[in-house]
Amino acid sequence: MSALFIASLLAGLLLGVYAMFHGLERRRPGASDLVAPTPPDQLSARLNLPAVAGFLTIFGAVGYPLTPSLGTGLRLLIAAGAGALGAAAALLVVARWAVPSAREDQVDLRYLLQGHLAKVTVPIKRDAPGEIAYEVEGTRYTKRALTLDGSSLSSGTEVVIERIEDELAHVEAWTHVEKRL
Repeated sequence: MSALFIASLLAGLLLGVYAMFHGLERRRPGASDLVAPTPPDQLSARLNLPAVAGFLTIFGAVGYPLTPSLGTGLRLLIAAGAGALGAAAALLVVARWAVPSAREDQVDLRYLLQGHLAKVTVPIKRDAPGEIAYEVEGTRYTKRALTLDGSSLSSGTEVVIERIEDELAHVEAWTHVEKRL
């Protein structure tokens, strides 16, 4: 019986780590959040991989230390009840707090490409914008651009996008960013 609880605990932890690394959101084929952000069709607190991981983890963590003198059935019942309560509490928190908060979150479109690498294609001058080119999911885009510090940049210089406002990219030379890293 102890092996069941240990296996459950380990499986729950592994599923939880998997969910953290891979997430739950599924993007529509061909959709790029960097070019045209779209919120998920539906946000909900339903039975999903993290809920199952939570149940298994709590089931194992509660069931393992229970004394065998309680009997197999009672140990399973207590562990399953604790796992169900824990998963239900987590889903309740998600449903009451996280989902409404996520629905109200407004994406600031100016910063969607912040940190994205680009290359200067038309020199950027102190008094006149130049042009940069960057790629998102295999598609090449160009934007007029100015530097953050008002400096000039020659064609071919690698830059990092800070923000895009009114179709004008505000960029910084990669060499400057690299020094700060």
